[in-house]
Amino acid sequence: MAFASSTSVIEATAGVNDAESLCYWPLWRLTQALQTQALSAQTLLDACEAAFTRDHETVHALVIHDHAAARAEASRIDAARRAGEALGPLAGIPFSIKESFDVAGWPTTCGDPAHAQNIADQDAAVITRLRRAGAVLLGKSNVPLHLRDWQSHNAVYGTTRNPHDPTRTPGGSSGGSAAAVCAGMSVFDVGSDIGSSLRNPAHYCGIFSHKSTHGLISLAGHGIRSDDPMPDINVAGPLARSAKDLEILLRVLAQDGRELRAPRPVQLDHCRIGVLSSHPFAPVDSEVSSVIESLARRLEQSGAKVTMQSMPSIEAEELWRTYVLMLRAATSMYMNDSAYAQAQERARACDPHDLSYAALQHVGTVLDHRAWLQLAQARRRFARAWDDYFQLYDVLLCPAAATPAFELNQAGEPWQRMLSVNGRPQPMTTQLFWAGFSGLCGLPSTVTPAGLSTEGLPVGVQIIAGHGEDLTSLRVAQWLEDLGYCYRPPRMRRQ
Repeated sequence: MAFASSTSVIEATAGVNDAESLCYWPLWRLTQALQTQALSAQTLLDACEAAFTRDHETVHALVIHDHAAARAEASRIDAARRAGEALGPLAGIPFSIKESFDVAGWPTTCGDPAHAQNIADQDAAVITRLRRAGAVLLGKSNVPLHLRDWQSHNAVYGTTRNPHDPTRTPGGSSGGSAAAVCAGMSVFDVGSDIGSSLRNPAHYCGIFSHKSTHGLISLAGHGIRSDDPMPDINVAGPLARSAKDLEILLRVLAQDGRELRAPRPVQLDHCRIGVLSSHPFAPVDSEVSSVIESLARRLEQSGAKVTMQSMPSIEAEELWRTYVLMLRAATSMYMNDSAYAQAQERARACDPHDLSYAALQHVGTVLDHRAWLQLAQARRRFARAWDDYFQLYDVLLCPAAATPAFELNQAGEPWQRMLSVNGRPQPMTTQLFWAGFSGLCGLPSTVTPAGLSTEGLPVGVQIIAGHGEDLTSLRVAQWLEDLGYCYRPPRMRRQ
């Protein structure tokens, strides 16, 4: 089932100054209204604050917020605009930021009570760029403990819920980010992604996100006292209510000196699209795969050259093993000595042939340098296979997750929890395969709404492009949006 045009849905309900619909408008349209002074930054801020007041108790997405400071900044921007001053491209646009990014004077905890008093003394690099562009910071969005879950709950801030169905997850680790944007509390958010942390929340909440090419956006100031602008595998990227918004934000967030390569196809009927709706190693529920296949047929009817069941020449088990080991090696630097010692004990007890996430996570955490170098060699081989693939195709469409948003389940550890996939139990962590598929080699991935499940829950599709080809995956997302695969406000969907 395709979505109706987001613009037509909003225009059918209210005018430009109606707070009930204004908070759901896409960034690109809001910037036009602000620049022509058909809309004030103060009015837009009021609309976002009204959405926050209405749904915060239920959704609990913005766990740190300062609407008073944002109101003062919006008033300053309105005065500057009336005076004819030159302003940045995002001047007056309210935004939120994932809790794991530093904001001067605010805590960065990553959901860990041990870091409750970790007050940042300067802004993260992405905050600096967004403020320079004139965006108005509203608050911080919730995360899971240590950013390691496909849900967003922790002992510091509590549980975030999906605006479409509060009994279900909004995703993680950028789950608060997606929930805030979906619910109209902020116009956009910026999250991070090392294991689908931008992609699964967009899929679950029915919005758009972009996992950028590795290194395109600085991650300096992300995490606990981290100044590394380009940690292994991990990237930053925006979440928004339109594919057009993602491109606007990417141009603001890209590091100086990093040029965005022009998109490959100039029109849809020139586009070569591969589709992989499921895989035997990491099966996807038919509620998701059937939506992706339907979308692929729609693209083919619109003139695109579509090839089903297509993927690069990469062995799935080897990709999975390499990804999980390197993923957990990358995150091991944030562990304290006690946690690392526990991982060493658990790794010694693991069967070297065990491909379960439960085992690989411990082995990866304590990898020696020689083993890591061998994995890096495999990763380069996978990257060459992707390069070969993108000689034949412009993008690959695949799932972002195995199911639509699942019911909240906070019992035990993430790798101990199960999902029902086509009526069979599957470890929740198995769907990380779809994260590592593009993430291991640093490829850009855009997630866009693709339709609805039989229960009416959002289903997204992941659009993977070649290294540095961010604008290519975004261009395909924009074409899909033009075809009606759009964000829908959650309250309107329930009616």
